[in-house]
Amino acid sequence: MAGSSRRIAPLTVGFIAAAWFFHSAVGQQRSPSNRPIISVVGTVKAVSANTISVEAGAHVADIITDEHTEIWKGKTFHDLAPVQIGDDFSARCRADASGKLVAEIIWLNIVNFFGVITKVDGDSFEMLTNPNADPQSAYVKRTLKVSVDADTVFDSSAKEDLKVGREVQMVGLDLRNGRVRATRLTVYEGNRPVRMENGEVMPITGPPK
Repeated sequence: MAGSSRRIAPLTVGFIAAAWFFHSAVGQQRSPSNRPIISVVGTVKAVSANTISVEAGAHVADIITDEHTEIWKGKTFHDLAPVQIGDDFSARCRADASGKLVAEIIWLNIVNFFGVITKVDGDSFEMLTNPNADPQSAYVKRTLKVSVDADTVFDSSAKEDLKVGREVQMVGLDLRNGRVRATRLTVYEGNRPVRMENGEVMPITGPPK
């Protein structure tokens, strides 16, 4: 199995996954600002007008949205329609002149897991997360049911590379019904993505010597 460098600890999965997804999948950033970036991670407690109240640790933070705020929940929105109480919330914010937190981008129910594929069935597969994790560590072993669709982006791999026994890094939307819809996937054989730069599929035994 691959080393732990691709594994994401569950306690930090929300914001790390969001940041990874934003930079990798969207591939762009807002113009630099002289105001520092403030990260907010928590659970949505209330939604009203242009404000989302987020339980973040021991306090509740009110996050303001404006016409420039992007909200990701499987796809990108520019209004609060997809936001629901209880959603896992990760955001990149800045403080305005009055000190209020204004969200630049918000991610809802985003998850990021590394694991091994245990079953493949058409447009879905099952994966065991963190298969080699120490039981005393923060890495959680669990079986996830993951679906892929036409919008799923495969990095250096393809849908047909989903094979039992291969490893996969998955970023997706938690559907809250025991399933995840994959937004971005990388399938690994050994320590490398299954497809080499020329698009050739690596053999099950790993890259050529």
